Amino acid sequence: MINLSLQRISQLIKPSTLPWKAIHVAGTNGKGSVCTYLSHILHSSSIAVGRFTSPHLTHPRDSITISNTPISLPLFSACSAHITALDASLNLNCTEFELLTATAFEAFTRAGVVIAVIEVGLGGRLDATNVLAPEQTLCSVVTKVALDHQAQLGGTLAAIAREKAGIIKPGVGGVVCDSSNDAAVREAVSVAADAADVDVVWAAPQEGGLVSPLEGSFQRENLSCALAAIDVLRQSGDWQAITDASIEAGVAASRWPGRLEWRVLRDGCAEALVDGAHNPAAAAELSRYVDAKIRGAGDGVVWVLAASQGKDVPAMVRALVRSGDAVVATGFGAVEGMPWVSCAPVEEIMQAVGAVEGVEAVGHPVEKAVEAAYNLAAEGGRTVVVAGSL
Repeated sequence: MINLSLQRISQLIKPSTLPWKAIHVAGTNGKGSVCTYLSHILHSSSIAVGRFTSPHLTHPRDSITISNTPISLPLFSACSAHITALDASLNLNCTEFELLTATAFEAFTRAGVVIAVIEVGLGGRLDATNVLAPEQTLCSVVTKVALDHQAQLGGTLAAIAREKAGIIKPGVGGVVCDSSNDAAVREAVSVAADAADVDVVWAAPQEGGLVSPLEGSFQRENLSCALAAIDVLRQSGDWQAITDASIEAGVAASRWPGRLEWRVLRDGCAEALVDGAHNPAAAAELSRYVDAKIRGAGDGVVWVLAASQGKDVPAMVRALVRSGDAVVATGFGAVEGMPWVSCAPVEEIMQAVGAVEGVEAVGHPVEKAVEAAYNLAAEGGRTVVVAGSL
């Protein structure tokens, strides 16, 4: 279930006892990319680094990495068992995400991590990760903010931004915000920073700067946020291991699976594009990429689309699907460790697609969806794009 509160997690975790420092990253889109840049830069600087992001791709433990490698199953199991037992002994009834957050923090402590890069799960102010103590937080980062999770965070961009900016607290080492955000977002971040008596670094891409190895024009903004956060650390004078050379090496080594990733999904077939575009803003960015890289080359598109229950499916479809495309609507099963997530009905996706003229649409179970998409692609010389909630 989703039950945003710091009451339970603050009893499960005592931040003052955690031996590592943190970089805390909130936002709607771009959080994961910023986290991967940061963890790769720190690793290239020979700093023992952990990273906690969500959701996971294949197993809950791949959301917890040490030196950019998912933690081992024995370590995950040991930490999870310890946290679960502690939760039971205190009769807290923590949520699954709170337990996973505490498991990650425990793993970082046992592994001797020096800096942990922590992605907010949902919102910020009341997210479990916000149990981090201000004096433990080297930098608070706010990436691009858009409409998403309105039921939990509020119905306007300003309201959502205030929740995201809730990670900015008196005593944090610094604050970075994506300067391309809407004025309402920038205002919310400024107000929170003023209240915390900390300056904001407004991150923006620099001409002639480092180039991201990750696909998508929006990665310029994400990379600028990561580099600004790293600069906050360097300006403190405490992290001399971070050099220009280690930053360049870390950026070059950055990888982020499942986001604008080209993969062979069926033996003997061409690569498909896979992207976890999970809200209208992310779908718009994916659409720009598809227009430039696929449609711009004269190819058509066969979409495999799924979405989580509660997402604005019509807006996502409007952003992605064009006349002449084909769509295979599908769903997904239970998500391990995330029982509050369920898939939107295939019929809901089909109905949204039906509003776009000149689109062939079929529905298939997930086991058959990719095969059906490749068959449709072969008929028309089109490219398969798999998109929707991770």
